Amino acid sequence: MRPLLAFAVLLFTSSATIPALADAPPMRHLVYSFTYGSQQNVRARDASAYATDGSGNIAPVASSGSSNYQGALGDKGTMVVDVMREQPDKGLVVVISENAEVTRRAPPATCVVYANTEVICDPNKTVNPEEYTLLRFMAQNFVDPNILDAKKHWGYDTSDGGMALKADYTIVHSDGQMMTIDEVRSLKRAGTQGQTTNVQSTINYDFGHAVPTAIAEYVTQRSDGGVGGSATTIYQTNLKLVSDSLAKGT
Repeated sequence: MRPLLAFAVLLFTSSATIPALADAPPMRHLVYSFTYGSQQNVRARDASAYATDGSGNIAPVASSGSSNYQGALGDKGTMVVDVMREQPDKGLVVVISENAEVTRRAPPATCVVYANTEVICDPNKTVNPEEYTLLRFMAQNFVDPNILDAKKHWGYDTSDGGMALKADYTIVHSDGQMMTIDEVRSLKRAGTQGQTTNVQSTINYDFGHAVPTAIAEYVTQRSDGGVGGSATTIYQTNLKLVSDSLAKGT
């Protein structure tokens, strides 16, 4: 069974233009290994029963019968990120691609990443959810000491296009330039068939090189279809930095 769209990895859909790239070599070349898994549980209600409302209209109602469907998939492979340049608005232009053993493959796509975890990618290219998991932490100033509070915390609370995002980040440990950051992120879509996505992540971050070295993400996405049923999908993504062209010895 195909999993639901994991839109939690996005900030919001944007109409911003993706910059064209010349043939210049990348400023930085990074390779990550990853594993990805998803499990989906769908409960579908049988709407074969009918009732008459106060106006005499006949409409289907949920019957006592229901069906459950389950599906799962998993894969592992590598992602390559080429850092091309920084824009005047501080957005970092990157090219990302993915190669996995089974189905999680995606050709190179140009994206722009920002410190507030906003990610804008070429709409004509395929970018998988696990790629967005990595991209949202790739901006050079993702960790900005100027916005930390006394508890080493910062966050974002925004809404746009019927979606509301709340994201909180806390540095729970630091040792020199190495940090461990906890992420708690939620995204809600308004409407009669609302969708809620909750994300919990742990990011190992190299502040000196401004790059995540490992990410462990756990996502729970719920969709309520009213009398039609509901669905819950669990996503788990783990990434680890394998090589960095700016690091010594790589």
